[in-house]
Amino acid sequence: MANEWRSIGIPSESRFVELFYEPASAQFLAHFYRGLGEGYGVKSLYARHFTDETYRKITPEDESLTYEEVVLCRDLSKIYVNVFTVRKRSSKFLGYEWHSVQEIDTDTGEVRVLLSADDLHVEEPYVKGWISSLRRVKGNGSEIICTIAFKRKREKQGTAIEYYVCKIFPQSGEYRRITRMAQETPGE
Repeated sequence: MANEWRSIGIPSESRFVELFYEPASAQFLAHFYRGLGEGYGVKSLYARHFTDETYRKITPEDESLTYEEVVLCRDLSKIYVNVFTVRKRSSKFLGYEWHSVQEIDTDTGEVRVLLSADDLHVEEPYVKGWISSLRRVKGNGSEIICTIAFKRKREKQGTAIEYYVCKIFPQSGEYRRITRMAQETPGE
C-alpha cells in the first residue's frame, strides 16, 4: 500500500496508524507514522472532508515533533494532541521527551499550544513531570484529564516514576492528582 498513499496526498514512506471521523467538521483524520531510523519515528495527522479526494497535512512540518495521542472534541472542529520531541545528538537518537498538548483547528490548521513542558510545574519531592497519556479535554481546552508521570530522585535507588490520573488547568499550569496508577523504578 506504500506506493498508493501519494495518490491521496500522503507521503509514500508513511505507515497508517489509525483513522478518526470528526462529525463537527465532517472530516476524516488519518494518523500516520514515518520512521526516522534506529527504531524512532514521528507521527503526523492528515485531514480531508468527506467530498475531498486527497488529504492535507494539519500538523506542522517539524521533523523533531511527533503527534501521538489524539482526542476529538465532540462539538467543535478541534482536536487535542499529546506532542513529544524526538531527542537527537549528532546523528544518534536519544529518545522522546514530552513537548506539549496542542489544540489543532481541523478546518484552518491553526495550532495552539495549551500546555508546554515549561508550564507544568511539579512540587517536591518530584523533579520533573510530563503528560504520558492524554485522556480527555473539556471546556474548549480549559481542563485536561490525563496521566502525568512524576519523576522523583531517591537517595539510594536512583529515580522512581509515579503515574497519576490528573486534572490539569492549562491557563495556570496547576493540576490536581485524582488517583495513583503505578510506580516504576528505571533499571530494575
